[in-house]
Amino acid sequence: MMQLMMRSFFSKERPSLWLYLLSIPCVFLLLTFFAVYRNDLRLQSLLSTCDNHVPSFLEPVSVKPDFRVLISVFTTAWTFERRHLLRHVYSKSLWPADNITDYVDLRFVMCNITDEEHVTMVSLEIMVYNDIIVLNCTENVNYGKTYNFFSSLPDIFGHDRLYDYVVKTDDDTYWRLDKLLASLRDKPRNDVYYGLEIPCNGTEFNFWIPTPFMTGLGYVLSWDLVEWIAESEVPVNHTMGPEDMMLGWWLRMDEKGNNRYNNAPVMYDFRGDEQEPNCFRHDLTGDTIAVHRLKENSRWATVLKYFNVTDGHIKPFKFDYNP
Repeated sequence: MMQLMMRSFFSKERPSLWLYLLSIPCVFLLLTFFAVYRNDLRLQSLLSTCDNHVPSFLEPVSVKPDFRVLISVFTTAWTFERRHLLRHVYSKSLWPADNITDYVDLRFVMCNITDEEHVTMVSLEIMVYNDIIVLNCTENVNYGKTYNFFSSLPDIFGHDRLYDYVVKTDDDTYWRLDKLLASLRDKPRNDVYYGLEIPCNGTEFNFWIPTPFMTGLGYVLSWDLVEWIAESEVPVNHTMGPEDMMLGWWLRMDEKGNNRYNNAPVMYDFRGDEQEPNCFRHDLTGDTIAVHRLKENSRWATVLKYFNVTDGHIKPFKFDYNP
């Protein structure tokens, strides 16, 4: 009897019932796929890259942001501790974020590394975070590093305008990224030169300044100006000198950076206990976009607590063991 039933079930004389049964899960899977990905038929990547330091097995469907900002922090191979601090400080503000209309990328910029110890340590950072750009130059501040960086960006990231703005900043500057993004959101996307302008309020300096410029604590260029630096003969022939001053002079020479935004007093230097306040150095304020001169960890602690990045309290670790 059993053999007769099996022979009847797998008979060639009629469609096999078992094929119908096997097809049901496949049909269900296809319907689910088209329902979820009807506007975007790209499968999700199973493994994310380290670009944003937030590993995840399932990233959300990619959404084109309103604008993209590259935060490029000038650093040196041996300042491991500072990079580690900045990764923690900015971790909650980088993409992916709650507000998917803005995309912020963090990169650390240094010149060639020759010390074997530094090569090993930086290599480890790159393996874990993949957020370091190593330029083909000898480490310096005012001897071409800034030109080398900007002129290399189109080749590093491509010429398809991956970013709308590029921020060049130092590793002793703290940026309140939410304030920065809010400030940039309504700005043009071309010919933008943004920062803290020097001299300010008629301040006199003891050296000649060819043109007002945005101080090196941090300034923003729109991507078209980055491409201009890479292509123009003006910057390549004038790379030596105070980097922030020289960049302002490049732009003036070719009448660039006409959408100019001076952000005093919300970008400024940290005021020490014995320093007098002025137009570029004063006490911390609630509307701050960027604060500079955070050379010591004590200043970082003061700033981070002031802006509620941390409350400064550590709760004892409690381990509950219930066998």
